[in-house]
Amino acid sequence: MTARAANAYRRVDLESAPKTQIVERLFDRCVADIAAARAAIEARDIARKAAALDHALQIVVDELCANLAALYDFVTERLIEANAQLALPPLDQATRIMRELGAAFRTAHTGGAR
Repeated sequence: MTARAANAYRRVDLESAPKTQIVERLFDRCVADIAAARAAIEARDIARKAAALDHALQIVVDELCANLAALYDFVTERLIEANAQLALPPLDQATRIMRELGAAFRTAHTGGAR
């Protein structure tokens, strides 16, 4: 599948997904980006670290901040700190918060069933 076709498929998939599913996907992708940044920092791969943290920051700042600004500001600060200091503990904090928020959202959306 070409990159253009893959992008078109993802766009259609996103546009047709329920809003709650989109938010769940954003949480999952942010946690995945943070994990990728963690691995890149451990490998001292600055370019990969920057790309992963940039994408995580885009998700946090552009997509999710509207509803939970204070928590997302904290996560943003942790990601910036990890980026600047090549430090892992801030990534652990950011991961914990994003996982908890994602789990809380899923629980609220499904009424605890999943």
